[in-house]
Amino acid sequence: MLAIRESADLTSISPADFLAQCLNLALLAVAFGALAMGLGAATGRRAVVFAATAGVGVLTYAAHTFADQLGAGWAAYLSPFHYYIGGEPLKHGFQWADAGIFAAAAVC
Repeated sequence: MLAIRESADLTSISPADFLAQCLNLALLAVAFGALAMGLGAATGRRAVVFAATAGVGVLTYAAHTFADQLGAGWAAYLSPFHYYIGGEPLKHGFQWADAGIFAAAAVC
């Protein structure tokens, strides 16, 4: 992104904001990876891990996306996607509270 930043007219986004977005994406991957590892350790079945992790991913993305429209705005806070993109890291930079939520989720 930094290499094409000027030609793509993304100069309003600083390299630090790009870094914040990348770190949030890595933390999202760690959270889903921790979920998959936990499911794998609990069940020992690969198919269950893939299906459950994908199902949780789809449901939490839907909760983040449609919660306000369904009148359940509180459900967005249950989604890891809220902590990934809700703080708008490309606009506001790294959000330490969101990173703390991801770290706590990965540890549990």
